[in-house]
Amino acid sequence: MTRSNAFIHSFLPRVRRHSPPRMRASVFARTSARDGYDVLRGDDKLAFVTELFDVVAESYDRLNDFISLGAVRFWRWWALLDAFARGSRVLDVGCGPGNVTAYCMYTHLTHMAIDCTGVDCSGKMLELARRRCPGATFVKGDAGALGECGIESDAYDVVTTVYTLRNFPDLERALGEMYRCVKPGGKVFVLDAFPPRGAFAWLLRLWLTFALPAIGWLLTRNSKPYAYLANSIQKTATADEVKAMLESFGAERASVQNYWPFGAAAKVVAYKPAL
Repeated sequence: MTRSNAFIHSFLPRVRRHSPPRMRASVFARTSARDGYDVLRGDDKLAFVTELFDVVAESYDRLNDFISLGAVRFWRWWALLDAFARGSRVLDVGCGPGNVTAYCMYTHLTHMAIDCTGVDCSGKMLELARRRCPGATFVKGDAGALGECGIESDAYDVVTTVYTLRNFPDLERALGEMYRCVKPGGKVFVLDAFPPRGAFAWLLRLWLTFALPAIGWLLTRNSKPYAYLANSIQKTATADEVKAMLESFGAERASVQNYWPFGAAAKVVAYKPAL
């Protein structure tokens, strides 16, 4: 080996040692739709969900309306009609593209002077929310650590979360954070899709398991977010379990209202005792 070649070979290992490491696939890319709900917890679940909603943000509302045959929009409209008093200060956890904020401040309830703040882990969803609701407040954060994004205790008349529960890395912790943020005398309001039940629940399970991912693939060429959605709806906590969790924090007057069909959606409301 010549002196020049020896110099080159002695230099190459140092280049390899200092070269950038190969990028590892993201949590979302390397995790199956089933494991995204069944296996992941904590920071990995948060990373999976964040990327999932960044991926589906632009088509989120249109596909939800199509897949649910319009039921998602109707349930939200109906459930929120009597959820707020005039001048309420509202925190919407898992706000997505800003549907609750738009409902309160820009469309249906503009006459009630409601102030709504939205929190979400997905930057893409928050971009849509800010475009849709200019001037409203939106904050990037984790539902299980609302204090880390500046959300204070005992500060809101109503804390809502709509179609989100199965996406929280730790459901009980997230509900506890929501309860912490409610003023004494205020309420936690949950609207979500829950595991189907009743004599015809098998029809909804077939729709969720087979039709929903297929429709997602046909419309977006990506079935993973919708396979995750189908799996998570069928395996998430029931409305009665959510009610029991809120009661364990000290909530009172907790109630569940199921919606047609098959109890596929339900509203859970619980109040923090007044001082």
